[in-house]
Amino acid sequence: MKRALLLCLLAAPALAGKVYQWRDADGRVFYSDQPPPSVQYTERKIRPNTVGQASRASSVDQANNETQVVLWVSASCEPACSQALELLDRRGVQYDVRNVDPANEKSMLAFFNVVGTMQARPPVLQLGKEVLKEFNSPLWQAALSKAGYGIKNTPAKK
Repeated sequence: MKRALLLCLLAAPALAGKVYQWRDADGRVFYSDQPPPSVQYTERKIRPNTVGQASRASSVDQANNETQVVLWVSASCEPACSQALELLDRRGVQYDVRNVDPANEKSMLAFFNVVGTMQARPPVLQLGKEVLKEFNSPLWQAALSKAGYGIKNTPAKK
């Protein structure tokens, strides 16, 4: 059992891959690991989940300088979710994407625990302990800059 768990942990970085996003004629957004035939799509990279690894930081200084960034999205938050993804990608921010699915109680509870209300709608940016509940490009850019994320930069060392 322990060997299987170890193999899964070692294989996790290899699981990071590409996801393809596109819209149908009615404007609904779809995601798949295969590009759609004859439809314009956007390629997204999915990074391995790094939640829970902060305790493994090699030093207190490293833990203080790395702010976890999480983008909460849903199937109904277009075009704001795409704009938020583009903003984070353009700035070179390493982030996790979490899906808020009203049909999935676990995802709704996790979202509620972050935002503190069910009135908030994705996209929501979780920047360490700071939570930006409404997409507003200038405010999000200012918060990212304050956290040390410049364009195509990682968090600045303090």
